[in-house]
Amino acid sequence: MFKSIQWKLVVIYIMLILLAMEVVGIFMVQSLEKYHIDTLANTLDGKAQLISGYIERHLIPVPQPQDISDVIKGFGQEMGIAILDGSASIITSTDDTRFQKNTRLLTPEITQASFGTPSKDMRVDPKSKIPYMYCAYPVKSGDTVVGIIYLISSMKSIYDTIANTKTILLTATLLSLAVTGLVGFALSKTITGPIQEVTKRAASLAQGDFDQHIEVKSDDEIGKLTNMFNFLTTRLKETMEEISDEKEKMEAILINMADGVIALNDEGQVIHINPVARQMLSLEEGINGQNFSLELNKLLNIDMKQLLNNDFDNSETLIKTKDAILKSIYAPLRRENRIVGHIFVFQDITKQHRLEAMRKEFVANVSHELRTPLTTIKSYAETLLDGALEEAEISRQFTSVINDEADRMTRLVSDLLELSRLDNKETKWDMKPIDIGTILKNVITKMDVNIKRKGQTIKANIPEELPEVFADNDKVEQVFQNILSNAYKYTPEGGKIYIDVEYAEKMVKVTFKDTGVGIPKEDLPRIFERFYRVDKTRSREMGGTGLGLSIAREIVQAHGGEISISSELGKGTSVIIQIPAISGQLVSTN
Repeated sequence: MFKSIQWKLVVIYIMLILLAMEVVGIFMVQSLEKYHIDTLANTLDGKAQLISGYIERHLIPVPQPQDISDVIKGFGQEMGIAILDGSASIITSTDDTRFQKNTRLLTPEITQASFGTPSKDMRVDPKSKIPYMYCAYPVKSGDTVVGIIYLISSMKSIYDTIANTKTILLTATLLSLAVTGLVGFALSKTITGPIQEVTKRAASLAQGDFDQHIEVKSDDEIGKLTNMFNFLTTRLKETMEEISDEKEKMEAILINMADGVIALNDEGQVIHINPVARQMLSLEEGINGQNFSLELNKLLNIDMKQLLNNDFDNSETLIKTKDAILKSIYAPLRRENRIVGHIFVFQDITKQHRLEAMRKEFVANVSHELRTPLTTIKSYAETLLDGALEEAEISRQFTSVINDEADRMTRLVSDLLELSRLDNKETKWDMKPIDIGTILKNVITKMDVNIKRKGQTIKANIPEELPEVFADNDKVEQVFQNILSNAYKYTPEGGKIYIDVEYAEKMVKVTFKDTGVGIPKEDLPRIFERFYRVDKTRSREMGGTGLGLSIAREIVQAHGGEISISSELGKGTSVIIQIPAISGQLVSTN
């Protein structure tokens, strides 16, 4: 029963009232006792002084017992009075039984009074067990004590009054405790009732019923607790919904992510696997809950005991499958320095491997492209130094070759630097609204002499009005010149080159089409790779670096555009460049 907070509150109320009544009772009893004792003492002092004034003349020169007896009879109705001489012998008294004449009294208070100092004392009579107050008052003639007034008063009435007071206080205390218990029970019910309601609703909350609401009946702490419970219920419901949403998002992410994920528990059983992982590793559909030990050993050469014994830390492993190269990343799930699960992430790095191979090929191509002209320059220079310099015609021919090879190296280095700036976003662009038609006409004009010299025909369909594009004039001209130059180089004598410009779907589209040698179908996917040539020997003879199309694609993409190539071997090539137009407003190219 006393485990209930309601009874605890009742007991606390009772203990507080009991403590308060005890403190008040003790204080009142002590104060009442002191008041009555002080009052009695003052009364005895007053009577002693009054008697002293009456009997002083009857004590000197010789005590007169009869006269003194007549005086004290009027004062001895409520107390005992004895008159002593200076030597503490009884002269007369109001109680001959207690005070016999001519008997010396040597009590402490009489002894002190015999020296001229009034004195009082309280003692319990050993026979009657009644407390008395004793007062000894000296009667002086000058500095000589000629007599002592000895007063005795019973204190029974005082202590009877105190006893009655204690009885009243005890009764009041018991009554207060009873009332306090009843009131405390009622008041505690107002506290424990809402708490019990909150407890009941919390139990329902724990079972998953979040639609709990308690009516707020007060604005005190209990009301605030109820408000907070209602707020907690609302927030908990929102939080659970958020957790559910996050769980769904996480599941959606795991299902749709490009990497494969497998989660194992501490016993090595699959607790989650996304579709990508199943596809990458060719695993069956219902693998959840199954032990993954055999697959781990087969794929990664890892024994499950190593994982369970914490002998295996974060690691990366390459896996070669039939169609791809995978990277496996392992990480243990730890909780309080204990492994509770294992996570494996599988990434398809086939493309990265291919890019790495391309990088190595690119380095080899650069080395080869630089070594070839350097070897030529070195050979011709040594020949000149060995004596050919003396022959004017040979030296002029050799010097011309060295100059051509140096120019070839310069073009190669310039193209490499430009690609590097484009890759590292260091190219300085002079972006402004420009007219594509005007740039094309300028490029055609510059190439027209060479095209006619080769007996080729160029036909350009450039509308008089085209929307402007926001681009770098020189870079766009460089792209057009590169594409037209390739068409010129790889189109035989008497061939035709077509240039067509149109505006569609907010893009300015430029098409270069030739009747040249064309590109084999298997080479088209790699045509924009750096240093890639369809016919390497012929390309070098024509002075190409193998970087022109790569640079063109980087420039077009930097303008938010697209470039694509289609070709058929022996029939020609078509290059399409699309650059976003600023708006639909047309400008004249004239």
